[in-house]
Amino acid sequence: VIAEELGIDIDTVFSKLSLEPVASASVGQVYRGTLRATGEEVAVKVQRPRVLENVALDLYLMRSLAPAWSKYRESNTDLVALVDAWGTG
Repeated sequence: VIAEELGIDIDTVFSKLSLEPVASASVGQVYRGTLRATGEEVAVKVQRPRVLENVALDLYLMRSLAPAWSKYRESNTDLVALVDAWGTG
């Protein structure tokens, strides 16, 4: 996944790269690597495959259901605006 996402040959760029993630990130995982060119240790954050498509679908579904949910729950919160705010970041 790393080579595909970054469009690189891992062995050319890294002298070491952990096989297992060392940390979890918001939408991915973090691996420890050592750059071949400089010997510098770096964190390599890898986004989970298709995460953007999944999040976009989730937001679309929440936005579609928000008006009915607000009416059903008699909510005074503008859920559509709230989901829109999440979608814009």
